[in-house]
Amino acid sequence: MFIAARGIIGFGLGFNITAAPILIMELAFPTQKAPMVSIYNSLWSLGAIVAAWTTYGTFRIMSNWAWRIPSILQALSSVIQIICFWWIVESPRWLVSKDRCDEAQAIITRYHANSNPHDPIVLVELEEIKEALRLEKESSKTSSYVAFFNARGNMLRFFIILAVGFFSQWSGNGLISYYLTLILDSIGITSQETQTLVNGILTIWNLVTSIGFSLLVNRFRRRTMFLTSTACMLVCFIVWTALQSTFEKQVDKSGSGSPAVGRAILALIFLYNACFNIAWAPLQVTYVVEILPYTMRARGLVLYNLFVSLALIFNQYANPIALEAIKWKYYIVYDVWLLVELVIVYFLFVETSGSSLEEMAAIIDGEEVRDTIIEAVARVTDGKATHQREDVMDDKKPHVIIA
Repeated sequence: MFIAARGIIGFGLGFNITAAPILIMELAFPTQKAPMVSIYNSLWSLGAIVAAWTTYGTFRIMSNWAWRIPSILQALSSVIQIICFWWIVESPRWLVSKDRCDEAQAIITRYHANSNPHDPIVLVELEEIKEALRLEKESSKTSSYVAFFNARGNMLRFFIILAVGFFSQWSGNGLISYYLTLILDSIGITSQETQTLVNGILTIWNLVTSIGFSLLVNRFRRRTMFLTSTACMLVCFIVWTALQSTFEKQVDKSGSGSPAVGRAILALIFLYNACFNIAWAPLQVTYVVEILPYTMRARGLVLYNLFVSLALIFNQYANPIALEAIKWKYYIVYDVWLLVELVIVYFLFVETSGSSLEEMAAIIDGEEVRDTIIEAVARVTDGKATHQREDVMDDKKPHVIIA
């Protein structure tokens, strides 16, 4: 029953993690889209905190309630969602795609223009959505997954999604998240209480750093954040590999490793997580949603989650066996892999910061798409409103210039 329940939870979670970031991105104010989705993806640490500190408190219970209490608490988030989802509004893009433009305009007016129907942002956003959907329908030969392979731009999207899905789990973070106990055992921290405490503190550290970097996503370019994050993780793993080698060689010679080296490795684990949280924790879902046009957005998220799941399967079966068999030498695999990631990010990832969801399509599909959207907006607004896309974001107003 326990295994069946886990399967049911996983099945339901698949719907949530596909729909939630899309809805957040499509409802958020233009300059708040990236921070909102980044915070959403970073809040997994909040659940991890509840789990980690609950188990820290219950592991001393000498009965089945030691695992029953953490299991029961998993229902809390679902109960909150069931109560609150009645007040969630629909996506304006979905409404426009179903020819319910008046409802879409009402939502944009209320949430993006402080209920002022005369605010130019209402007309600009609505026309952007209409024109982008029209262009997508004209250029799309199919609405199935085959669409990812019928154009050069869509193939680029597919390979970026593939990279983000696997890199988000194969950068060494899966090693720490799922096999922290084995890592701590290898550096002489074997007490169950101490290991549980370290895990609890690490979850708090991840929440603070990932939320902190989520609030900065509009201040730095996407490529800069991904490259910085990956490069810093690579440096951390190289140093970690060297220290782990030193510690284990000391154990082989004298029967015990240096406590100082063990503490240094523990500090590196925290530093590595901060480096991961620069980009890969907050931006992985944000970036995938940004590069996808509306008609491919849901399927793109499904593919992303599929690739994440495949990467997790590898982590589950390969990591513990490799750690046991070749010990510190297994970290060299991640050293090499992180270098590969850095090269792929540099040559494959496109810059998406500073654009609306509609304009982001032009980054991959060509400037003609962007020009068409802008011309349509100008035509409907009689040339009185045009978008001014700059690197500096204004959180109070979108980039609209009134002539």
